[in-house]
Amino acid sequence: MYKGKRFHLFLVSLVTVSVMAASCSKVKDLYTETDTSPSTLFPDGGNVPSGFTWNSAKSMDIRVAIDDKFDGQYFYRVEIFDNDPLLGTGANLLAAGQAKKGQDFVGQLMLPTMAKYLYLRETSPLGIASVTMIAVDATKGSINVTPGSTTSSLNSNKASVARAAVRTTISNTNSSSISTLAGPAVVVPNDAVQISGNANVVVETNKSYVVKTGTTFTGKIDANNGTDNVKIYVQGTWKNSSFEFNLGSNNSLYVTQTGSIDLINVTQNTTGGFVNYGTAALSKMETKNNTSYVNYGILNADKADITNGSFTNYGVATIQNLSSTTNGTVIRNEGTLTVKNATLTNAVLEAVCHTTIQSLTTNGATISVLTGALLTIDKLDAGGTTINLAASSILAVNNLAKFNSQANKMQGPSSGQALARLKKVDVNNQWMAITYSGNLEVASSDHTPNGEWNTFYVLNSPAKLVPYDKSTVVIAGTSCNAGGNNAPGGNPNDQTVTEVNLGTYSYAFEDNWPSFGDYDMNDFVMDVTITKTQNSGNKVTKVKLTSKLRSVGATRRLAAAIQLDGVLANNVKSVTYSKEDLIGTNLPLASNKVESGQKYAVLPICDDAHKAFGISDTKFISTQNGGFQPIDVVITVEFNTPIDAFTQLNLNSFIITNGYKTNSRNEVHMVNYKATDKMNTTLVSYQTDKVHQLAVGDPFKSTDGYPWALCVPGSFKYPSEGKNIVGVYSTFKPWALSGGTQNTDWYLNK
Repeated sequence: MYKGKRFHLFLVSLVTVSVMAASCSKVKDLYTETDTSPSTLFPDGGNVPSGFTWNSAKSMDIRVAIDDKFDGQYFYRVEIFDNDPLLGTGANLLAAGQAKKGQDFVGQLMLPTMAKYLYLRETSPLGIASVTMIAVDATKGSINVTPGSTTSSLNSNKASVARAAVRTTISNTNSSSISTLAGPAVVVPNDAVQISGNANVVVETNKSYVVKTGTTFTGKIDANNGTDNVKIYVQGTWKNSSFEFNLGSNNSLYVTQTGSIDLINVTQNTTGGFVNYGTAALSKMETKNNTSYVNYGILNADKADITNGSFTNYGVATIQNLSSTTNGTVIRNEGTLTVKNATLTNAVLEAVCHTTIQSLTTNGATISVLTGALLTIDKLDAGGTTINLAASSILAVNNLAKFNSQANKMQGPSSGQALARLKKVDVNNQWMAITYSGNLEVASSDHTPNGEWNTFYVLNSPAKLVPYDKSTVVIAGTSCNAGGNNAPGGNPNDQTVTEVNLGTYSYAFEDNWPSFGDYDMNDFVMDVTITKTQNSGNKVTKVKLTSKLRSVGATRRLAAAIQLDGVLANNVKSVTYSKEDLIGTNLPLASNKVESGQKYAVLPICDDAHKAFGISDTKFISTQNGGFQPIDVVITVEFNTPIDAFTQLNLNSFIITNGYKTNSRNEVHMVNYKATDKMNTTLVSYQTDKVHQLAVGDPFKSTDGYPWALCVPGSFKYPSEGKNIVGVYSTFKPWALSGGTQNTDWYLNK
């Protein structure tokens, strides 16, 4: 380290290091020669908010209640991550345990302040894992997760059943009695003008025309001639392979149960409409300006352009190419609708019964799947689209669901459950491309994961993600959903959690306390990972701390240690050190291998940081080049009485910088953490009351609010020797001056 070096540390929670100063240091000099020159952390000025604790992580309590399908007979596994578990190693486990009816999972976790979501994964007694996302409210210190309403509507949709019966009848017979079931009866006026042969008919206002039963008409009808309130009925057959029929304005075409048409086109200009009870074969079907087309019978169309109007199907409709490009257009299926290619822009699609689309492209559309219905799509390409799923409804995308850069929403019901069965989901690495919410289960084993700290999709609880073939939603079969959906069978077993491996945090120290340093934050740097062993009550029985000593950017001798805050020394049954040769000389150990003479358990990391690297002198280690390999130190602590919670918050890491004498040693801790029983309290009082360099109530923060230690999630890329952290991390200063509310990812922006 350099003389006058200033260091400000960041506080979070995890393993701490205690470093010990050379025995030749004189306490008297520290009293009289303390550097009180202005801090150089922010040489161009800037005020740190008084309450800022330099945290890049926060502690949160969490309670998770399980929607237990096994009435408390078996345990569910509960795991909470900081990132999408679909990322694999990119997601850190924050907490884990087991829960069932009558035993919620209750725990504590450390969450990076930059995290916007928690990911909750529950594994059922059948081994089915489901994932949901929980938005983090930075203003709250706890999270309470309760299951959504599980009152599922399993009764058949009576209306759908009735419509299905009508469809079956239509498919097998042309009985005139069907009209009373399929729709209002069609009554042909007695004065309707009969049409037959190959005539060219020019209609007149307020008149009716009819192709009688048993008659074939192959001619043309001119209805787009300014006439109004014209009604054309087809009881027989109208076939013309070259005629494009335009109904004009406010005119209507009715094909009765016995009738059929085979035309190139049916188009309507304004109002009026086309109603088919029989059989219709069209090359093209168009609606414009509030017209309404309804099918109760059998309809086949090569192309359907529904614009500024509506199309409702109660019968059996097959369309090769369906399109709609206007806001307010409604396409509603209450029968059986099959479409090869569909493009919907700002339109509404309502699937009341089984609807099948091979390829669907949407932009700004609204899709609703109603109770008991199934919407089947092979390929979906959606932008700015809202998909609403009612209770006991199913959306099945059998090939690919792609959600592009515009925000999409998929919403389940407020009560009951819906299922979205998606074979493959591609969010195209677009920010917030799709948000799942409500009581919705998304079954997909091939879903693009969120990036590390980048949110491409959102699963708002109680919506959850499960494997494609492991859906848990039970939906009774109806004639509108192809058999519904049933939970897979199998033998349930307890899903227990015995070992929990938490993520890595780095601790970085400046060693000149109570004087300032050069703020390169590398005098001692260590990574720590917690692995804890739990019993069936989620109590911690054993903790393994895996430490990696990475740098010693100091020219004085340092010792490092960790105090387990809240863990009494006499509650430690035993401690095992992987590198016993590094400890035990200067920090004497009690019989249970914690430092003797301390109220709380203190675990030495190393008596001499330089010697830990095999260096006899005090040169810089890994702060000028990467010539030294990190030193791995593993400490295993077993407790006499299991403890309720253990996170990085319990790790009070510190270094010792001026010798080891009891009650007179200098310790450097993180802001908001307390010293051990052996700290030189006289020096603290002097610096606080006489020199006024240390903050009242927190000796590890200066009166300007600056720290001497930092803790960050992950493995910290510390600055090179003599390089001020402000110059190395461009967003460090705005993060600090905002009190930690802005640039929360500063340590990722080197």
